[in-house]
Amino acid sequence: MKRFLCAVLAVIMALSLAGISSAEWKFDRKITIICPWGVGGGADSTLRPMAELLKGITGQEVEILNVTGGGGVIGADYAYKQPADGYTYVLATQTTFIFDIQRALSMNFREEFVPVARLVHATNVIAASKRFMERNGFKTFSDIMKYIKEHPYRVKAGMFTSAGVDGISLRETLKGLSVLDVDYSSGAEMNAQLVAGNIDLVITGTSEIKGLIATGEAVPVLALSEKRMRIYPDVECSVELGINSVLGPARGIFAKKGTPQEAIDALAGAIAKATQDSKWQAFLTEGAYDERAGFAGSAEYASDCEKDYKLLGEYLNTEGAMNSEMKDY
Repeated sequence: MKRFLCAVLAVIMALSLAGISSAEWKFDRKITIICPWGVGGGADSTLRPMAELLKGITGQEVEILNVTGGGGVIGADYAYKQPADGYTYVLATQTTFIFDIQRALSMNFREEFVPVARLVHATNVIAASKRFMERNGFKTFSDIMKYIKEHPYRVKAGMFTSAGVDGISLRETLKGLSVLDVDYSSGAEMNAQLVAGNIDLVITGTSEIKGLIATGEAVPVLALSEKRMRIYPDVECSVELGINSVLGPARGIFAKKGTPQEAIDALAGAIAKATQDSKWQAFLTEGAYDERAGFAGSAEYASDCEKDYKLLGEYLNTEGAMNSEMKDY
């Protein structure tokens, strides 16, 4: 009888272990990550090196599908229409949260998508064109602020979307001052306009403007951060000037609600592994993404997203936030 019971227990244990093993997700076909912004921008440029690393880890192709328009609205809506099959994901930032709070999306993103992992947390900078600085004899960001105060709507500031993170960052930085707000659909277009002198300032991530800074065509004048950036130690930061503006894009991967948890865990694990690769570490250093803690797993990222929703909700509900001293140009 004991032998029989032991045999039965052995079978049950084997079945149990088999069940656990079968629950482990193995990607067996192409993975698609939807990017709601254009090729060459900060979001796209963050995804592409990660995709290459994930390909090596999962053994499957990882496609970056750019679905652009509406400042990121069209891509988010497109992602919602895709199946929750474990093979389709979307990149989102606080700009997505802003649109969600404003009910600009076709669904409730907060309720319909699950955080998988945060890839980077960028530091926004304000950079000026070389022509703008030299023409006016500016040396510091304080010089620029004084000029804007004395010349309302004379300064043109470029960004990806005035309704998103960049727009809010600039409004907070220039609170009470008046500039012309110029939206662009790609970083290449915005940078070209800065070099040509058609816009005076840009607010953007360091990685998107580093090339122009290196050639001297753009001059970094302010880091929107708590302390000076290691990459630009001579550039003032917002907090030291008493400016309460430190918002920077946190770019992360989300899965549609209903996606198998095993798939989410598998992708989160693959991303965590990829972030330890020397190629990813080099990407972080080159783009100054190592100025802030970047990677966050599912639970930590979910907690941070809730904090962002609360912060952005409070900002958007603040009197005057929706009637900023900026104009579309």
